[in-house]
Amino acid sequence: MKTPSPGIMAAGLIGLTGIILVSIGAPSSRKAPAPISETSEPAPPTSVSARGFSLASTSVDLPVDDATYPDGPHADVINANCTSCHSASMALTQPALSADQWKATVTKMREVYKAPVAEKDVDAIVAYLTAMPSQKAVPATGKAQDPDPKAAPDVSGGTG
Repeated sequence: MKTPSPGIMAAGLIGLTGIILVSIGAPSSRKAPAPISETSEPAPPTSVSARGFSLASTSVDLPVDDATYPDGPHADVINANCTSCHSASMALTQPALSADQWKATVTKMREVYKAPVAEKDVDAIVAYLTAMPSQKAVPATGKAQDPDPKAAPDVSGGTG
């Protein structure tokens, strides 16, 4: 077989290019892609599976809790320290506790849960918590929530 001449190869390449361009069509005949919104994100997959395991996505709607600690002495200290981990409602709905019980609770938050509370702020937080109106309604009875403030609470579900 004889090798084609450069002229025939060039003619074949031009012909092939022409066929490809005709099949693509003119630039004005193509539909422009839809613009991507700056705020839109691709939808995440609803589930993934691999090696016999499947994980499914779910949506959780958390309740809105916009309660704040009422104004009072040391309100700035409790807002600066306690609301970084939980809402004001968490403390405002607790049963009446004594100053020792609140101190044990605050110590547990610092030492067990590693709450970023300075030692110098503990007394101010305890003073605020014991002065809350809900704390004065019923005298505290019984033991602190966790007798040993350095021990994590028992979450086994047992009663004793």
